[in-house]
Formats: sequence, C-alpha cells, structure tokens
Amino acid sequence: MDEYGGFGVVFVAGLGIAVVVAAVIWVMVYAAKLSRERVEALQRLAAQFDCRWVGEYPNLNNMFAFFPLFKIGHSRRGYNIAFGNIRLGGIVSETLFGDYQYKITTSNGKQTTTATFTTSFIITRPRLEVPESLVVRREGFFDKIGEFIGMDDIDFESSEFSKRFHVKCSDRRFAFDLFDPRMIEYFLEDQPPQVEFCECVLLATRGTRTWDAAQFVRELKWLDGFYERVPRHVRAARLPEAERATDPILNPSSGVSI
Repeated sequence: MDEYGGFGVVFVAGLGIAVVVAAVIWVMVYAAKLSRERVEALQRLAAQFDCRWVGEYPNLNNMFAFFPLFKIGHSRRGYNIAFGNIRLGGIVSETLFGDYQYKITTSNGKQTTTATFTTSFIITRPRLEVPESLVVRREGFFDKIGEFIGMDDIDFESSEFSKRFHVKCSDRRFAFDLFDPRMIEYFLEDQPPQVEFCECVLLATRGTRTWDAAQFVRELKWLDGFYERVPRHVRAARLPEAERATDPILNPSSGVSI
C-alpha cells in the first residue's frame, strides 16, 4: 500500500457519505415539492366545489369523536381541510374533506416506539335524517371469526353482497330499507370506501393512506351515486318537507339536477 493509501480510503468513505447525504436531501426536497403540489391541487378542488379552504383543523377529532377513527391514538390533527355545501345525489350535504393524522405509541418495557398514521376522509351531513348507527365495510378476517363465534352482521338476500361486506346497524329495518337491490348492486359493481353513519353524519374513508385530488373527486362521485340511490320511500320519510319538494328523485320536474 502506498503512503497515500489511508487517505484514499478516507476520501472514498467521505465521498460515499456525501453521496448518501445528497440523495437524502434530494428525496426530502422532492417529497416537499410533491406535498406542496398536492396541497395546491386540493385548494383548487375546494374552489371547484365552492368550498372554503381552512387548512389546519385541530378540533376535528373533538367534533366527530363519535366515530372510532377520531378516537385512536394521540396527537390527533386534521389538516388540508375544506368544507362547504355540496349537492350529492340531489341531497344538499354539509361536506368536510381532507386529511387526518394520529400517532400510536407502544412500549415493550425497554423501548418506546411511536408510529404516525395518516388517512384521507370525507364527512357529509346530508339533509336526510339518519340517526341510526350504520357501518358498511369490506368483510375481513376478524369479521369471519366474529361470525364463527356468533357475533354476526346483517345478512341480505344477495349472498355475494353479504359475503363481501360487513354490515352493522342499530336498526336492522333501516339497513334493509336502505340496501334495496339497486343499492346492493351499486356496492357490488365498485370498490367502495368504508361508510359509517352516526348521529346523522356519514364518514367515508379507506384506511391509512392519503388521496390525491383526483381520488377525492372519485370518492365524491361515489358518494353522489350512493345518495342518488337512497330509495324513494326512505327519502320521502326522512327528507325535510322543503327538501322533498325540490328533490330530483321524488320530484323529477323540480328542475334540480343530480
């Protein structure tokens, strides 16, 4: 080895570290750029739907604590939030959409680890009285175990629907009224989000991931189709009188488009 060998090793090692640091910085800058572009796209989306952009919404979990999602973990925060009135399926709905973050800390007695989770969501409060608690989600492994030990969900005439979706409702009659053949077909023909009604508010989400602006549009379009398929007799019984007069399903001649 020549007299400069040691310096050569140090130089190569230093160069390697510099390359790694540069790569990390590039990734961080690129991620920040993508995040900024996403926020700008969501702001344009809010304007498109004539919604107000509020950004941070720290009290989100307090306002909607009746949903299990907003009670998980700690350090909860709503962000990239927009809200406004949107007509979905002909029904005017107070709509709030954006991102939500929470953290879960675990400990094995020696080491404490904190994991951060984020998800996108849409919340709607339609002018449709739904005081019942209702959850509709994809059937999972633990749901099947629950069925095995007698904790069954609601089964419908469609065996395919009952196989694919776990449905819980505080009023079985309402569940059967809502999920008529047309609504069941709508759920079967797509990959719907998890839908949860509680205290006349509906939450739609897909778990621990965020959506881009195009995905928000697709989810809003899906909710538009969902509300459009609320059966006529449910609409007639649960819409306020003023809304029944202008509802495009109950009164196609009202001039209101879906």
